[in-house]
Amino acid sequence: MNYLHRVPGRPAHPFLKQEFKYQLEMVRPLSAGFEEVRALPEGYSLRQFRDEDERQYDELFHLAFEDKDRFSETRKRALDGGFFVIEHLASSQLVASCVAMAGGSSPRHPEAGQLGWLVTDPSHTRKGLGTIVSVSATNRLAAEGYPQPFLGTEDDRLAAISIYLSLGWRPCTYLTGMEQRWRNIFARLGRVFEPVQSDKG
Repeated sequence: MNYLHRVPGRPAHPFLKQEFKYQLEMVRPLSAGFEEVRALPEGYSLRQFRDEDERQYDELFHLAFEDKDRFSETRKRALDGGFFVIEHLASSQLVASCVAMAGGSSPRHPEAGQLGWLVTDPSHTRKGLGTIVSVSATNRLAAEGYPQPFLGTEDDRLAAISIYLSLGWRPCTYLTGMEQRWRNIFARLGRVFEPVQSDKG
């Protein structure tokens, strides 16, 4: 097990080498509607990304993701009002983020709209911050009117997948064997497996 970029005083998430070549995908029909955004815990502020946040966002991003050189693409694709961050007011640090983006990085969903890059600082988990930014980004995609936006994720991002499922996102099985991967995930989450969206191609 490796750890992602450590920032002094800020632990990183563990990084597990991915067993599978192809990423998991989830979709959410427009009919799922809007979700209620819960109140922030005291001491935090939900807002949009600002230009001066770039360095801080880069530090936050790499507490959870190895991907390099993603910022410019994310910034370019973010919908107006779709780049959500949560600031910890006492430290002025960004501690959670999720982005509603135009287009799609998957060949199966090239124009679908995409939810991406959910991350919460490990020092600020169990406060509902990941859910708050995910709801905000999901609602922004719904407001844009995408019929079925999508997201990509990995098998071991169980906390994120649990959030997505609670917001109406559903598995998309586009290759043979993916249903079993999803069954394993549902079992690990203690959930009853639900019928999946089939989109093999």
